[in-house]
Amino acid sequence: MTEITVYYTEQAGRASDLLLREAAARFTGLDAAAFATVREPGKRPVFAVHPEIRASVSHSGGIWAAALSRETDVGLDIQELVAVRRMAGIARRFYHPAEREVWERADDPAAEFVRIWCRKEAAAKQTGRGIDGSFALFDATRDICEVFGETLILTDFCLPDFPDLFCAAAYPEPFDVRTVRF
Repeated sequence: MTEITVYYTEQAGRASDLLLREAAARFTGLDAAAFATVREPGKRPVFAVHPEIRASVSHSGGIWAAALSRETDVGLDIQELVAVRRMAGIARRFYHPAEREVWERADDPAAEFVRIWCRKEAAAKQTGRGIDGSFALFDATRDICEVFGETLILTDFCLPDFPDLFCAAAYPEPFDVRTVRF
């Protein structure tokens, strides 16, 4: 089974690209200077010299995380549970009908809203797509789902030192998540 490694740390004002270089260095055993990133607006970071290393970055609540893979693109999102204004309006616009049903029936609607959003963002990041009107076309409540024509596996996991964060990863085949704090 494929293993996705998620590196995480407190961001503490440090630039995301510098943290990503450090995570990539730990992932590969190479020097961090080898991992200069190239970014197109709205797209995931790509390593200029090592495009075979795939990364997805997220941050929330002062915590920064990156999922790294050698095989194919990976999607990662982390979300702090915070009060979300206009949940119903956001759900109407961006949630699939099945997601709205799960959210409306939840014992803790605020937590379920954030969990679903986290899974949706991880899936969209894996495919390289952003958040737009098509975000409502897929159901991220399922662990195996069709996202923009691709079959993805979605997995929830925890960062051991930050149990209040919702974390989700997306990958096109079954995978395990290994977390590394640095």
